[in-house]
Order: sequence, then structure tokens, then C-alpha cells
Amino acid sequence: MQQRIINRVENDPHYQQYLQSFEPCHDKSAAAAIIIAARQIAWTVGAKAIVSFTVGGSTALRASKKRPDAPILAISPLVETCRQLSLSWGVYAELAQDDQFDTDNFRDMLRSACEISLKKGLVSDPNDLLVVTAGFPFGTPGAANIIRVIPAAGPSYWDTSL
Repeated sequence: MQQRIINRVENDPHYQQYLQSFEPCHDKSAAAAIIIAARQIAWTVGAKAIVSFTVGGSTALRASKKRPDAPILAISPLVETCRQLSLSWGVYAELAQDDQFDTDNFRDMLRSACEISLKKGLVSDPNDLLVVTAGFPFGTPGAANIIRVIPAAGPSYWDTSL
């Protein structure tokens, strides 16, 4: 019953207009600006998902509050963070194993984001786009300072038609 109500409300055009007009107060941090930009970029390029590398979950929570059209894939090394984020609106949390990627190699992290997005069913075509946010140095809470658009095929693949 609740799911039916949610679906009707979220599919209502007035609800979409309301979300676009409502801008909740946000702090003036670089992380907040990155999340707002990620939402706009995802909408502009038609990205299938916003991927957020997060340790404490603050970046993914900020993205969830903005209610983007694209789902949010939150990748975290902490099981507690994944559990907490899975309760947030539009967030698909994924636990990153210690050996899954090297946090000092951003290209490796981007490759993992593509693999996880495919595994979760968020992308289906190699040309599907992902908007990736992360903070470096990795592990610093609330330090989102990188945004990147990549195809689902991986960070080293770019079709000129994209």
C-alpha cells in the first residue's frame, strides 16, 4: 500500500516541479557544491546513476537530500555506513572490500564503480554514463572535492558520440 502511494506521488508532475523549486538550505562547503553539481550534471547528460565514494556517508546523504532523478550508488568500506545509507532515499549502498580497489589509485576506484554499477543493475549499456563523486584524500569525512563523468565501460573508454 505504501509503495503504491509513493509511486503515485513521485510520478505526479507537480511533485517534480515542487522538488525543482524547493532548494533546502545547504552549507557553503565545497562538498555541498559538488553534490549540487553532480545532480545537475546527471540530469544534463542523462546519467544512469550518481556514484559516491564515502566513508562516513555524509556525501551520499547530501546527495539523497537533493532527490536527484538518478539513483545514488554509495560505495563505502564500512558496513555500518552501508547499513545506514540503505535507509536513505534513492541510495544503493555497496560495501567495498579492502582488496577491491586501491584508494591511492583513482582510476582503479572508477573501474570498481563501473563494475559495481553493472552488478547492481544500475547500468546496462557500455555507453551509459555515471557521475562519480569522491573526496581526496580518501577517508576524510565530508571532503568531496572531485566530480567525474565516465561511461559504464570504464574510465579509459570514451566514445566521441557521448
